[in-house]
Amino acid sequence: MTTPNTAIADRARQLADQAPGGSLARRTAGCVVVAYSTTRTPEHARKVLDGVPEELRAECAALADKLTAQIGGEA
Repeated sequence: MTTPNTAIADRARQLADQAPGGSLARRTAGCVVVAYSTTRTPEHARKVLDGVPEELRAECAALADKLTAQIGGEA
């Protein structure tokens, strides 16, 4: 079973809202929000994240992994 993209996007949006403006954390969470809220599957969202600037790519993948694990553990 896969975690719904909306759950990942919602959790990332909360993190983005809490992070200081312009910070790496806010930029990373924002990218995850966009990728997961505009796609239907986690696999497609990951492909979208492959297109973010190189300095954010690893952070975005790590955040997506962390949120997926957290939400999967809550189910």
